[in-house]
Amino acid sequence: MPLQANSPLHVAIKDIISAAESTDRLHRIEAVLRDLTHRFHSSGGLVHEEADDEVLLLASPILTIYHITLSPGLHYPPHNHLLDALIGIYHGGETNFVYPVSAARLGVPERHDVAAPTVVHLASHSVHSVANTGSTRSGALHVYLGDLARSSRQLWNLQGTQALPFDNARYLASARPLSASENPGSS
Repeated sequence: MPLQANSPLHVAIKDIISAAESTDRLHRIEAVLRDLTHRFHSSGGLVHEEADDEVLLLASPILTIYHITLSPGLHYPPHNHLLDALIGIYHGGETNFVYPVSAARLGVPERHDVAAPTVVHLASHSVHSVANTGSTRSGALHVYLGDLARSSRQLWNLQGTQALPFDNARYLASARPLSASENPGSS
């Protein structure tokens, strides 16, 4: 479903673009995203819904913005962005598993559970996987400081042993149900 003319996401896109034009764009975008996250959170639900978990809102040489609604119980594979990323989680929560990388292999990840409303910064060198450990779809704006589609990023297999060039179709198809150890509250 396309964005309606009165969608709060239209205003969000304009505000983020304006913040990206400042000299201290990372911190300015983070401040704008924090405000948007709190405003969207106060609505009590998702500000936009589609069947797909990912909706591209903007792609430009300096900025990429997605609206992400993670389905509950799914874990997406490890990947990098090679760009700073700001994630404004406004509904539900998500779990990020941040992996150390050594000789192109992934080590044991550090788990970060976050709940709305919050903004998370992932540095350009971060490798992470993401999951929704909750019982309902989560809602977030993902802002990348650059052209994500042109980034030479990588996607790892679920064992963390092989890095491949990132492919969005493979990324989405590689999502798998959470294991009991990844989602201890589900048993």
